[in-house]
Amino acid sequence: MPGVFVHKTLLPLALVAITQSGVAQTTSPTISISGADTRLEENIRGHLRLLGTERCDAEVRRLNRLLPQVSQDIERAAQALGHYHSQHEASFTRNDTCWNLQITVRAGEPVLIGEVSVHVTPDATRPLQQTDPFATLLGATTLRTGSQLIHSDYESLKSSLSAVAVENGYFAARFTRSELQVDVSRNRADVFIDFDPGERFRFGDIRITPIEALSQRFISRFVPFEAGSPYSTDALIELRGSLNNSLYFSDVAVTPQLDATTGGLAQREVPVSIDLAMRPRRSWSTGLGVTTDIGPRVTLAYEDRYLNRSGHRFNSDMALSPLDQRANLSYNVPMRNPGTESLNFSTGYVGQDTDTYTTDTFKIGVSYRSTVDAWILGKDWLQNIFTNYQRERSTINDLTERSNLTITGINWTKTVADDPIFPRRGWRFFTQVSGASNAVLSDLSFVQLYASGKYVHDLGIGRVLLRSEVATSIVGGVEELPVSIRYFTGGDQSVRGYQYGSLGATNDDGEVIGGKHLLTASVEYDFQVLPSWRGAVFYDTGNSFADYTNLSLKAGAGVGVRWQSPIGPIRADIARALDGSGFRLHVTMGPDL
Repeated sequence: MPGVFVHKTLLPLALVAITQSGVAQTTSPTISISGADTRLEENIRGHLRLLGTERCDAEVRRLNRLLPQVSQDIERAAQALGHYHSQHEASFTRNDTCWNLQITVRAGEPVLIGEVSVHVTPDATRPLQQTDPFATLLGATTLRTGSQLIHSDYESLKSSLSAVAVENGYFAARFTRSELQVDVSRNRADVFIDFDPGERFRFGDIRITPIEALSQRFISRFVPFEAGSPYSTDALIELRGSLNNSLYFSDVAVTPQLDATTGGLAQREVPVSIDLAMRPRRSWSTGLGVTTDIGPRVTLAYEDRYLNRSGHRFNSDMALSPLDQRANLSYNVPMRNPGTESLNFSTGYVGQDTDTYTTDTFKIGVSYRSTVDAWILGKDWLQNIFTNYQRERSTINDLTERSNLTITGINWTKTVADDPIFPRRGWRFFTQVSGASNAVLSDLSFVQLYASGKYVHDLGIGRVLLRSEVATSIVGGVEELPVSIRYFTGGDQSVRGYQYGSLGATNDDGEVIGGKHLLTASVEYDFQVLPSWRGAVFYDTGNSFADYTNLSLKAGAGVGVRWQSPIGPIRADIARALDGSGFRLHVTMGPDL
């Protein structure tokens, strides 16, 4: 019909803007565009082909011969955004050193989307309980009746349909119809797409290259699919990530053999090959560090990554500092899904010697760790269920106590960040429920609830960092709790301006004895001052307390510097306790989350 165009190829939509400073550059060409909105102006600049070809000394007479090309570029840029009735004027001028192009645009009324008919042939072989992989895509498309015609949206929908088909094993997918009909006289565009995915391929044989260190049976437990299940690129990505994260392998290759499909047209199968290279079995590591909470620290660790062909692990580590001494042994057994489940047996010692208290604690325990989708918290949380028996000897305010506890609990943790070392946006949350009963190898009964969170978000020229802890204990009095499970605050990671572990509930003599409950909060803003250096200002508040009616929060504020080292931020803060007790230096290192 007259005035109707059928488009089957993409009108290029380049959104490449040419950055120009606020001050005119007399040694390079300038292009001035008036009458166009931001998107149309950027698209016109992206379509103009003369910018990289004409030198500043080009004469206006030569440039004028390019005006037909310029007009064509402007029309193509406008039509790509649905402006089929646009008008424009373009002219070249010169100053003393270079030429200028002046463009005036009258966009006119854009073409709007009329009928949108997108039909995907249903997969008759897909069970009813399986999600249609194309449904989400079609529900999110921007091609809606009444919206402005953007040619790239039409082409993007077609590309996305093809991509979803390939990702889900519809390798014979094809368009039986794909038309964008533009009726310029009516300012209307109709979309007609018929897409036939064809038969869905399935996974075929899973071929694991034999390795001596681990059995084929063990490695096959990482595979989240079986031969004969529907093909999915996401499943292959999940498998590759699980193998990489297992820490057994130095190199992982998961390859679908698309050129070796088997079966008839109605049941095509794609074999998958898994090729692995092992990491060294044994590893020793040492380290040095320092924080103002615990002083200089020396660490030593040993790991046997695969004691047997079933992937069992052994770990030992030790950390020594003037205020904190730790030693641990653990034996790890991978479970049914070794990428997300493990059983861990451990024993260890923790000794602390602060100005407020000293403790010596010996532990032995077992824990079950898995990745779960929590009903309230959401997907992909790390869950840890544990039981630990501990014997403790502690001294606080010249009073020495001994205790025996069997503590059972469960915790959940999750970290989301756009960068693991220096996040601009992200968060971390940890929550735990634990307790003991004097009926089960314990000297007392109690329940503790604990939660902590961190949040990072870019704001202006820097980042806002928020941190908080909240906890409570269900027990008779503070003195009934062993010192190691009482709550103390003050120090690098809680209320800066105070010494580590120096804040807490006090007795009748004003001596700190720790608390049953805990509340801390921090707000910080950091900003770049040099390429690898940042400044920071912060405010911390919090305390631990014996009961809710005796809540007395302490506060500290200060400034700091951060060096973005290759291993993560190293921080130095000067903080002042706002109750007038003076200034303290705090030095810490490690990731923000």
